[in-house]
Amino acid sequence: MSKEKSTKTMDPFQKWAHSWGRLGTVVALVYMMVLPFVICLVYDCMPKFSDVINASTIGILLIYIPVGFSEALSYIPVLGSSSYLGFITGNIMNLKFPCAVNGMKVADVEQNTPEGDAVATVAIAVSSIVAVVILAVAALLSSFIRPVFETPAMNTAKDYVIPALFGSMTLGLFANSSNSGKVVKGAMKGVIPVLIIVSVVSVLARLVGAGGSLLGLVGILIVCMLPIGILSSYIMWKKGIIKVVDLEEKN
Repeated sequence: MSKEKSTKTMDPFQKWAHSWGRLGTVVALVYMMVLPFVICLVYDCMPKFSDVINASTIGILLIYIPVGFSEALSYIPVLGSSSYLGFITGNIMNLKFPCAVNGMKVADVEQNTPEGDAVATVAIAVSSIVAVVILAVAALLSSFIRPVFETPAMNTAKDYVIPALFGSMTLGLFANSSNSGKVVKGAMKGVIPVLIIVSVVSVLARLVGAGGSLLGLVGILIVCMLPIGILSSYIMWKKGIIKVVDLEEKN
């Protein structure tokens, strides 16, 4: 009964996006899983089960399975129904998520609303098309542009692309602006307990000589820290440390 009620009250666009998103996800999963088997069968190079599932692949799965869960928990509340297209096309952290967030900001719409989902979907779709076009052009002109990317100046610049991207996104967290006419004061205080815990774990890992292995636990740490960050923010909000201020009343 509750399921039927939620379906009836859901916005038509979001209902359409969820329906086609689920179908697209299933098609993409089937395609990605079937294609390797077809290629192996055609070229008669089917690997043994022991060659596929071994200590190396299990180690990779232990890293990426928690990362996958943590990304779903982190991105879906912001991207809404556009998450389907984002996860299908991939490269969410470096490309799709920043494009979607910036698109919603430019369009002046709220996250996880019908308008926000529509804008985020268009932003992710356009970024995917642009990425494919750029990669296609780069592949065609690879012999001409390769010397440019091998220069020392370009190698130095490439190291700063991702920090610059996330640095600009982080600055937005400190901006006192909101499309709803309200602003959260002291929101970053909720991250302090998470930073303390991660720092302590990192120091202890180095003291016991496990600093290198901590990199393989990034996904698990993200999954564990998400509820801690939410809980600490909620407690600080209840205590009045974090406040939601109406901009009109403030002015």
